[in-house]
Amino acid sequence: MTKIFMMLGVSSVLMITSISADDLKNSLTDMLNTKETSGVVDLGSINLDAKPKQPKTRSSKAVIATVNGHKIIKKEADSYLEQRTQGKVTNFDHLPPEQRPRLIQELVLPIIVLDAAQKELTEKEKQSVYTRAWMQKEGRKINVTDEEALTVYNQLKQQAEENNATQNIPSFETIKDKLKIQIIEKTLVDKLVKDAKIEVL
Repeated sequence: MTKIFMMLGVSSVLMITSISADDLKNSLTDMLNTKETSGVVDLGSINLDAKPKQPKTRSSKAVIATVNGHKIIKKEADSYLEQRTQGKVTNFDHLPPEQRPRLIQELVLPIIVLDAAQKELTEKEKQSVYTRAWMQKEGRKINVTDEEALTVYNQLKQQAEENNATQNIPSFETIKDKLKIQIIEKTLVDKLVKDAKIEVL
């Protein structure tokens, strides 16, 4: 039973990571309607009705910026601008020149973070990040119903009672979500082991 609850603890860390990512996404989405109060990039001051000073529009394949040697093409900026302005502006060249650096700074933030991570994370830390990201991605493809989780819960509860466990057994409702994550992880691990070619020498 102790091992089961240790696994639940690990599972909760994965859930927290996913929740944190959702919080970051929501925060970035809200930036367009927020006044700038810190050094974080804010597009709230962009004039959506502004006319380009230069009527010329560059090709979608044109390189409009570089960051740490990575080329940023106009098509990427156009797509990001459309997303950030909810379709009100779709052409990077229609932004006044003084407003373009703001968009580029926000657009390239993932590249800057990735570069820093690749330089500073150890190989073991990178493997941990890859593993967690893959588990979350594949886990979203698996649906575990309440009935399936309840079946596993009852099995674990019965095992604990048969082993005369002295610890209080938490109610199903309090651990249902964590139990679903554990079931998903076990499903993924079982599939990996089944598909793996393992040779003991």
